[in-house]
Amino acid sequence: MRLKIKWIGFIALALSFFVPNVFAGKVAIVIDDIGYKKSDRQLLNLNAALTFAVLPHTPLGAEYAKLAAQNKRDVIIHLPMQARQHNRLLGPGALLTDMTKQQYQQTLISALEDIPYAVGVNNHMGSLLTQMEQPMAWTMELLRQHNMFFLDSKTTKHSKIESVASEWGVNALHRNIFLDHHRDKKQIRKQFKRLINIAKNYGMAIGIGHPYGETYEVLQEQIGELEAAGIELVPLSSLLPTSPVIQFAGQRPDYQTQEPTISE
Repeated sequence: MRLKIKWIGFIALALSFFVPNVFAGKVAIVIDDIGYKKSDRQLLNLNAALTFAVLPHTPLGAEYAKLAAQNKRDVIIHLPMQARQHNRLLGPGALLTDMTKQQYQQTLISALEDIPYAVGVNNHMGSLLTQMEQPMAWTMELLRQHNMFFLDSKTTKHSKIESVASEWGVNALHRNIFLDHHRDKKQIRKQFKRLINIAKNYGMAIGIGHPYGETYEVLQEQIGELEAAGIELVPLSSLLPTSPVIQFAGQRPDYQTQEPTISE
């Protein structure tokens, strides 16, 4: 009998190597504002499936996008879009409300050409522009042609990104929380726990962070805890549905609609 029990234990152990981990949910973490600072690279060097949102036409944007793509990380373009205020912080290549369709789409094409490794886009600022159906339609027309998706950063609760994307047959997602709206490690840890809880409750969650030293330190500490919590860290693109219509079991909460600006 003792020998039989030992064999059962051995077989169970052997099978454990072939049975995939069962996760309670999936999390994607997007790092915005990549492209201005050499210190951005420390996040690129993390051994984790982070997604990098790169600002177009920035000193280091194209270089770091290439590095991320070589490391098999998702790259998206962090598109500057006109906001209700603080538009001096938009940076180069901004999409503005007074542009003609030709100007608008040429500006967008220029961003795509600057970051050719991108698989999607998300909005940098944009609390004004993302409320407007026509420029969003111009955006989706081009994204559909390039087989790209849109992550709504949710800088306004009135965003029309997902509804217009659906009309144009473009896949769209939205972030659930900002990890580091407050640059305080205690607060970032708190937001990280919220992200885990959303993933457990709804099967998936998307968090956006920035290349701050505090964010880097917390991610270094916490990413290893995801698996223990039953959560899989995945590239953003792996959360896309098979059809452009996003179906959720329930409303996924957004904890903030603040509009982060380029990191200092």
